[in-house]
Amino acid sequence: MTHPLTPFVDALPIAPRRVISGPTRLTVRLETATHRFHRDLPPSQVWTYGGHIPGPTIEVRRGIQVEVEWDNGLEGPLPVTVVAASSHEFEGVPVQCLPGRGDGRVDMAAAALSGFSVVHLHGGVTPASSDGWTENIAAPGQRALHTYPNDQRGAMLWYHDHVMGVTRLSVYAGLAGLWIVRDQREHELDLPEGPPYELPLLLGDRNFDVGSDGGLTGRLLHKRDPEIMECFSPFTTVNGKIWPIAEVEPTTYRVRVLNGSNARTFRLVLVRDGTPDHERIVQIGTEGGLLLSPVTLPSQGLVLASAERADILVDFSDLAPGTELTVLNTARAPFDGTFADPATAGAVDLDGLLPYPEVLRFRVIQGARRRRSAPQVLTSDLARLTGDDLANCPVRAVALVELESDVDGAPAMLTLRELVEDPAGDDGVVTVLDERDGRHEVTRWRTVASRFEDTVTFFPMLGEPEIWRFINLTEDTHPIHVHLTSFQLLGRMASVVELDRGATTRGATAAVVHIGRQPDDNIRHEVDENELGLKDTVRVNPNEVVDIAVRFEVFAGRYMYHCHILEHEDHDMMRPFVVMPEELMPFMERHSMDGEVMQGMQAEHTDM
Repeated sequence: MTHPLTPFVDALPIAPRRVISGPTRLTVRLETATHRFHRDLPPSQVWTYGGHIPGPTIEVRRGIQVEVEWDNGLEGPLPVTVVAASSHEFEGVPVQCLPGRGDGRVDMAAAALSGFSVVHLHGGVTPASSDGWTENIAAPGQRALHTYPNDQRGAMLWYHDHVMGVTRLSVYAGLAGLWIVRDQREHELDLPEGPPYELPLLLGDRNFDVGSDGGLTGRLLHKRDPEIMECFSPFTTVNGKIWPIAEVEPTTYRVRVLNGSNARTFRLVLVRDGTPDHERIVQIGTEGGLLLSPVTLPSQGLVLASAERADILVDFSDLAPGTELTVLNTARAPFDGTFADPATAGAVDLDGLLPYPEVLRFRVIQGARRRRSAPQVLTSDLARLTGDDLANCPVRAVALVELESDVDGAPAMLTLRELVEDPAGDDGVVTVLDERDGRHEVTRWRTVASRFEDTVTFFPMLGEPEIWRFINLTEDTHPIHVHLTSFQLLGRMASVVELDRGATTRGATAAVVHIGRQPDDNIRHEVDENELGLKDTVRVNPNEVVDIAVRFEVFAGRYMYHCHILEHEDHDMMRPFVVMPEELMPFMERHSMDGEVMQGMQAEHTDM
């Protein structure tokens, strides 16, 4: 397809920085503003933190408490046209590949949204009262005061809107920004901190409506095909600019990448002279901070689903001024985890809703020539959990399920179905069969909750480790985000899924899951080296069972976990959990609508 916009003409913007050196209170105003996403586009009306896209990057040292007063000054209706496009294809091209073409059924309820907001610090170890509970909203003209202790490993977090049912629209309108916690260990490693050699990158994708002349108007357009729930927009943005260019000196840069898109997964490939050039990249960190040691990128490139982050070093020191390197995306949409050869980078894939694979270009200029090598030991405060560490700990199972809506024209409903082991269960259960290596293990799980407003069934005990098992019964990859803590990815198991859709209802899930790979499965189902650190978001691929180890060590209270594809989160792939101190656990049974579940949980803790 021909580009409607000129690539690599706008300079990469860097968000304003607010460096915090001591305990303080900040006021960040949410306000309606105008923003130009590209030189060739008219200005767009957007919702912002502090008048900027992205919002100001807040940098703070570990342990310094920051209070933020989020001052909601948003004005007017939602600055986004929301439509379900009228046809699956237009002149042979999938509608979601096309810029504009906003003709279709306009979502009038979305058009009436006036700017309610609640802010979530994603990745923050935060008191429940400041976590940004999705229903604790502030109207325009109201303020919310949140406290952020920042007593956690150095890492790049981010803050974004989290309003119940419309997160996909408020984040798409612009409500996102970066938050960096610095710690002493990073400082000792002599890693770049701040400009010019540290580049925080917030990736996203956007679309724009068209005017009567057929040209792009600059009006943000959230468009989905009736057959696809997610919004996959054609234009990739980096720090709010479409296909920007970053001028770099011949030295080593620290590049901190966040996928802040609604739904699109990025599989990033760095290309020089038409050839992948990943040897100059090492990854040193994930969502939860530094890895144990530097690792090379996976062979297919850097895969980041929505909300995943990567801390990488890119060495430009051997390159002559004028050299250009381009970052390209090879991930099809919807993403399903299938491997791709990085040599295909740059190819247009309309069936995969990837009309424009361009992301970012680096251009080497004159400047300091220096190469920084990361030490082989990055940190000593991270230990991989072993089987002994997790022996006899509770195992909680969650089935990821997608069912067509009973209402004509309505999007599918996606749910996180919490399960309890039910050995005697027969009908309406998830049966997991593991016959690897001569074993014959059968586990049956009964559904006890599926919608966000269903009763809480997860009551983790403060300070105690647990295994959460995600069983994917859908055909897409889901990035699952857990609030309050970072976790360790224990493993991925290939599976063959038989979902009985007729017997799967709101309150029952009927499926047989065979652990093992089917012959035509092109997903690796392995844990990559760059996933061995601490994470707060994990990809769960189709035909896959994923185990993570979680432990909530500081704060008790009500939090949530959810799919971070925002359209899925809004339709209702989100569940609450309540972290409780040990001494309060005996008193919780009276509040549980499923006493059987609570008794089982207490027995699990007693056996530990």
